[in-house]
Amino acid sequence: MQLEQGANPARVKAANQAAILKTIYHYGPIRRSEIARRLELTLPTITTNVNSMMDWGIVRETGSVPSSARFAGRKAHLVDIVPESRHFVGVEIQGLRRAVCLLDYRGKVLYQKEHAGEEREYEKNIALACGMVDEALSACGMGPEAVTGIGVCLPGLVDPQQGVLEVRPSYNWTHKNIRRDMAARLGCRGPIHVENNACARAYGAQLFRREDLGDAQTFAYLFLNQGIACPLVLNTAIDFGSVVGAGEVGHMVMVPGGEPCSCGNRGCLEAYASDTAVLRSCAQAIERGEAPVLSRMRGEGPLSMVQVLAAQAAGEETVERIVEQAVHILGVAVANINNFACPSLMLIEGRLFSRPENRELLLEVARRNLCGVIRTGTRFLFVEPDPFSGATGAAAMAICKDLET
Repeated sequence: MQLEQGANPARVKAANQAAILKTIYHYGPIRRSEIARRLELTLPTITTNVNSMMDWGIVRETGSVPSSARFAGRKAHLVDIVPESRHFVGVEIQGLRRAVCLLDYRGKVLYQKEHAGEEREYEKNIALACGMVDEALSACGMGPEAVTGIGVCLPGLVDPQQGVLEVRPSYNWTHKNIRRDMAARLGCRGPIHVENNACARAYGAQLFRREDLGDAQTFAYLFLNQGIACPLVLNTAIDFGSVVGAGEVGHMVMVPGGEPCSCGNRGCLEAYASDTAVLRSCAQAIERGEAPVLSRMRGEGPLSMVQVLAAQAAGEETVERIVEQAVHILGVAVANINNFACPSLMLIEGRLFSRPENRELLLEVARRNLCGVIRTGTRFLFVEPDPFSGATGAAAMAICKDLET
């Protein structure tokens, strides 16, 4: 990877520093000479910049290894990130629940907590989330000055440049300035980054799932929850990849004129295959008396995907049919995404795929609908649902942004 040399020395220096730091983050512990080889920069340039980073306290020497035969008898020192040098907060606000985590520079989880319970009012969600951030810092004995950056994610269409949630149709939230509203309640000095919650998970994957990504040049992250999204990440083999678009595939029309969707359109994928859609269909089946097993499991509380999957496992035919229909239309959508974008890898996260038979059906339908002419052999990897994957992804986003600067 050769960096462009420009006429602006300050810009060149900043670009070199960012590239060097990211290389150390990716491959550390690493020799200075190996950094120079990877970036095609001179060893003095690497040494000068690494020494500056050591003075800042974000990089340190971690040992030594025998040097090359050319310098027999000398040892090359390895450099690596100092994990405790910086701390990042991640927040996910879903409406039904909120989750917060605190990570060090290497992504080690120092604290995490969730708060369940539906809250549809925007201001109360912000107040609850900020209270959880304060609680996290207090529990770890830190003040606001210890936070280098905060990542916030939530469902809906987000403008990450402005830190604004443009719209979340299901909750009627529009033009909400998340960055401004969070900053007004928190005393943290670091930047606040805002992103769609599926995009945040993509950031988390590229930062913390490097082994899973392997040599993938691009990957897609299909996230199935109350809604459905699938952002695309480019150039992961070269750098921290670029997350492209919000990936709001849940609103691609699968059945023209079909079921109404929260976005105001009809026939969207989300209206047939999201957790919300599956739960709605199962609740209607209970009302019609067609799902007695699920009805008993439900009891007096709200219906959950855990109960739906348990009824499917118990062989309740109506529930099996509802789930299979959702998985089938998702399989067609997955094929459409792959026919269009041809990613090297697709990560899939969703409670629906906790059951192996649902995974198998999805892949069967997807492969049956892939275009044989452009088929590129996309690798599929299922991600186990984690209540903190959004919050840790948001923190990962903040780490990635920090490494860029």
